[in-house]
Amino acid sequence: MPTRILVIRAGQLGDTAYASSIIEPLRHHYGESTVIDWVAKAGIGTIFHEDPRINNIFQIKSRRVPLLFNRGKLSVVLHSFNSPYDIVVNLELGNIFNDMVRLMRAHKKIGMPYKYFEEPAETHAVDNLKLIFESFLTREDLEYATPSLIGTDTNTIKQKFDLPTDYYILVPANSHIVKGASINHRAWPTTYWKSLMVMMAEAGLTTVVIGGKNELPFFEQFEPYSPNVISLVGKTDFPQLIGLIKGAKGVITTDTGPSHIAAAVNTPVIALIGPTNFKRTGPYQTEYNQIQILSVNLDCSPCYHTERLLKCTDNKCMSSITPNSVIELIQLL
Repeated sequence: MPTRILVIRAGQLGDTAYASSIIEPLRHHYGESTVIDWVAKAGIGTIFHEDPRINNIFQIKSRRVPLLFNRGKLSVVLHSFNSPYDIVVNLELGNIFNDMVRLMRAHKKIGMPYKYFEEPAETHAVDNLKLIFESFLTREDLEYATPSLIGTDTNTIKQKFDLPTDYYILVPANSHIVKGASINHRAWPTTYWKSLMVMMAEAGLTTVVIGGKNELPFFEQFEPYSPNVISLVGKTDFPQLIGLIKGAKGVITTDTGPSHIAAAVNTPVIALIGPTNFKRTGPYQTEYNQIQILSVNLDCSPCYHTERLLKCTDNKCMSSITPNSVIELIQLL
């Protein structure tokens, strides 16, 4: 009988991409027939819909709602009663799934609430996850511990959207706004994105612009697009987005989920980073991918989740990254 494993990581898109680094180590240790189920955040879990390595996906709408009032968590517990797991791996470092894990039926349980793994402050999130992995996997298994995602076939995506062989992806939108902040500190100025599109058109480069359906109003300011720009804003689900990114020559983005998808499918990334700590939460560098962090490294950076960020009104760390510096890197891809 194949080993049955439940992985719990119900975070945002980037968090889930990071956590995908456990999939191949599990398959290497327990065999390719290993049955892997996943507890994910509602909506984000669809990232695994076309991944043959993932069996069941439990999507939790309200992560912080207690077990007794949480239909999603209860369904996971009941599933374990009917089909007990060999291993439950809780990759959440907080306590929001502790009650669920305690009640589940499993031969072995890794992580919270039975052991807390403290994250070093300056270590990348993926490397911090490896602290959990190494508690039950071998050093040889950990050699496979890099983010990896499988989505729609790239050729299928190119045919569906009539894309050329070579194209670059731009991700102008960034919806991360810290509570209490007056501006979006992760965002690159809209005028800079417009300038970059013009530069790419002059260089004869085809650009594909992506974003979610909820971001359509934001993209109206870029219309009408020039002939070299293909807008797929709101037109792809997560598996299609994975295939689209995998087929690109490069992805140009701020600190967003697509940057982590690109890193996971080994598509070159140019990440424009200002207030966040790219050493900890940037696209994960491996021997198989190409990550270029474009940052002016101001003395006040990183400042995310600090009082300093809430007082910042000029966002100099992002506005100091020029379109010229970006196009120069694009031409080197």
